[in-house]
Amino acid sequence: MAPLHSLISRFMRSLTMKFTVMTAFLMIATAALLMVIENMSDRQEHTAVLIERAGMKAQMLSLNASEDIVSDDRDRLQARIARFAERDDVTEAFIADARRRILVHSNAGNAIESALAADPLVVMALGSGETRTETRDGAVHVAAPIYSSAGRLTGVVYTQSPMDELRAAGRRALQRHMLTATLAMLILLPVAGALVYFSLRPIGQLTDAARTASSKSLDIRLNVKTGDELEVLANAFNRMLSRIDSNLKRIHRLAYVDMITELPNRERFRKEVERVTRKAVEENTTGAVMFLDLDRFKRVNDSLGIGEGDRLLEMVARRLRETARGFDLSKGGQSEPSMVARLGGDEFTLLVPHVENSSDIARFAQQIINAVSRPFDVSGHQVFLGISVGVATFPQDGAEPESLLRHADLAMAHAKQSGGNAVHFFEQSMNQSAFERLVLENELRDAVKNDQLAVFYQPKVRMKDGVIAGSEALVRWNHPTSGLLTPGHFIEAAEESGLIGEIGDWVLRAACEQAASWASEGLVLPIAVNVSAIQFERPGFADNVMEVLEQTGLPPELLEIELTESIAMRDPQRVIDQVQPLRNRGVKFAIDDFGTGHSSLSYLTRMPFDVFKIDQSFVRSMAQDPHSHAVVETILALAKALKLKTVAEGVETTEQLTALREEGATLAQGYLFSKPVPAEDFESYARASLADDIQAASA
Repeated sequence: MAPLHSLISRFMRSLTMKFTVMTAFLMIATAALLMVIENMSDRQEHTAVLIERAGMKAQMLSLNASEDIVSDDRDRLQARIARFAERDDVTEAFIADARRRILVHSNAGNAIESALAADPLVVMALGSGETRTETRDGAVHVAAPIYSSAGRLTGVVYTQSPMDELRAAGRRALQRHMLTATLAMLILLPVAGALVYFSLRPIGQLTDAARTASSKSLDIRLNVKTGDELEVLANAFNRMLSRIDSNLKRIHRLAYVDMITELPNRERFRKEVERVTRKAVEENTTGAVMFLDLDRFKRVNDSLGIGEGDRLLEMVARRLRETARGFDLSKGGQSEPSMVARLGGDEFTLLVPHVENSSDIARFAQQIINAVSRPFDVSGHQVFLGISVGVATFPQDGAEPESLLRHADLAMAHAKQSGGNAVHFFEQSMNQSAFERLVLENELRDAVKNDQLAVFYQPKVRMKDGVIAGSEALVRWNHPTSGLLTPGHFIEAAEESGLIGEIGDWVLRAACEQAASWASEGLVLPIAVNVSAIQFERPGFADNVMEVLEQTGLPPELLEIELTESIAMRDPQRVIDQVQPLRNRGVKFAIDDFGTGHSSLSYLTRMPFDVFKIDQSFVRSMAQDPHSHAVVETILALAKALKLKTVAEGVETTEQLTALREEGATLAQGYLFSKPVPAEDFESYARASLADDIQAASA
């Protein structure tokens, strides 16, 4: 019964039913209007007939009674009026003379009571000499004049006829019309319903098509050939479905496909991982998620440009797909294929729905590393990349996309820290390390806010006499529980969290304030401050440095800014544009850790630097390692040729000091003289050194 009730309910709410009911109302209204008009017409006709008939009866009576009035034969007149009144269509009749005196009456009592005929019709008939008729009070009243044979007006006949026949005729006509209308409705309504149904059938097709389209099936098309507005509507509906289908496919592509590599994107990969992991849990199988990060891609991208970098990503994606396809075929191709996706930047992911053991994944990862390690040909240049691979298996390492990606990312980070171009499987200890790193970053943010950072100063001394010639500002962290921490404990976390720029700005300002304070007290010493890549590459770096110098009152010639060799060589022209305005104002610049990077001699001759700082790794091993000694010797010779000062870092023994002095180094810095110390201790050391220098000069 329920389906039938639903079908009936749908039909009752359908347009066909509504239009059929509307048609029925229109037909009923039309029939009613026609019946009213017809009844009115019939009533008028019947009224005219009754009036005419009543007038003829009155005139016939007047003709028959004319001689009796002349002869004053009351008995015959009474007999005539009595016979006339016996008719069914007469209710009252009387005959009056020319003076309106009633001679006879169909009711003798009325004749006695009404000796004089006072009806207006009688007056008008006698006055005009013509028959007068009137309908009132549901009856037809007639007054007909009586003439003698000589043509003299002798009296008047008055008759009153009921209109019952008119009402009866009206009832009969109404019944006839109602029967006709009912038969017409019974015949025409089904025909009208059928015509409405067939006329509105295209609308039903449109409704069904819209219902189907709402369930995301947009490949339907309507074929309506009515030649009217419905055909226009159907064609417009077809075009709309076609455009919606096209737009939905485009939206789906934008939402789930990476535009550069044509690989699935993060959202599509996450949905697939969610489906596959759920299936793995149900079937008690194992799969893996691999997180891939290209090594050295940023350097290549900066060198070749964004366009060529995108082409390189396309090539990498193609190799990853080919490698994944080869791995699937090696398993017989019986399980679900692996999915390669791009998360963004130079990060890729790979989903392996089913694996037998970890050795298969390790072998697969090594195939990926080998594939990416082969040179890429980009615009005629051979480009070499590496790739770091992190692996998380499911459901062992997680059964949700977020946790699996996070664990695979942690494993990839360990692979990258080990030198890159390697594979690393997730281990639970990595979560602890990541948590500790997160805690460290949060504590470091608090350290910046709560003024837990401090600046220590390490002296720079002249090689020839060991007298202090400047200092380097080095940041320290007064940790609430761990005590004093050196940069090696927190700089990496600062770089990853983006705090390195804020910390660098604070160190620059604090060091300039301290140097300016010393200078005002007669201790005039240059101070060197390390600048991070984030600080240096920000717009307005030179303006910021000059603002600090103006606010602290430190003369520009007492500030030396140290940039690492990797920063200096990343974009040499940008370095020149950033450094030269400050050098013009007197600020000095030094290349820190010189010898550890990849400097271009063609740029070195143009670089606006004043100092080369020899990395401590070469200084410490120069006595034992001939190669390190050769590097130091080469750097010193190059600095001498370019007329630059040199600072040897990490000097810890007199042997190192002697060797560096013999090679022509300018300044030395290291534990042989002093470790980094607070401002008060440095000031004491500096004043003592300068005092010895003054005494030696006076002696």
